[in-house]
Amino acid sequence: MFKSWGTDVESMNDEEQKVAEIKEPSVVTGKDERRKSDSVNKILRGSKLSGNINVTCDLELSGDVEGNITSEQDSSIVIKGTCKGNIETKGGSVIIDGRLREGNIIAGRDVTISGKFDGGEIRAKGRVYINGEFNGKLEGNEVELGAKAQGKGEISYMEHISIAKGAKIEVQISRGQKELKLVKNEPAHKAVSTKVHEKMDKAVKEAK
Repeated sequence: MFKSWGTDVESMNDEEQKVAEIKEPSVVTGKDERRKSDSVNKILRGSKLSGNINVTCDLELSGDVEGNITSEQDSSIVIKGTCKGNIETKGGSVIIDGRLREGNIIAGRDVTISGKFDGGEIRAKGRVYINGEFNGKLEGNEVELGAKAQGKGEISYMEHISIAKGAKIEVQISRGQKELKLVKNEPAHKAVSTKVHEKMDKAVKEAK
């Protein structure tokens, strides 16, 4: 069973729940409880977990996880071990120093790959930086490939793309378009009532 918070997480038994929730540690200040900016939950090296994980604070994974990791908060997720599954954080960043396989990454901020990404798709609202191995589709506002980048797939960027000398890639590059917002304009003149037209027509006929 997962501990609610701490520096270690125990593996789940088969009969226990398959969805774990890692809650944010808090510090008692005397008046209220406030989140520490440097508070990070860690899954230590050697831990092997099976099941989905819901995160409400930053997570550093040095063990092995088979399952999805999601956060509805601005949590940042760092993978130093291995993960088989999808990673999604609504307002945070994702860093892969280890390996992600058979999964997608969706991040509200940036995605950094210095390890291995052997998944399907990376989508980031901020920057995608690759200086490791990748296989899949990269999509971000900015995309940057470092000198050690290796891989193949597709790249879609909005604003900027850069590829350093030394990168070994086989990719198809395209530039995406930002979503267009519809603006409703008020009509300059309101339509004249049909009753007014009827009265005008009647007056014209009587004048004749």
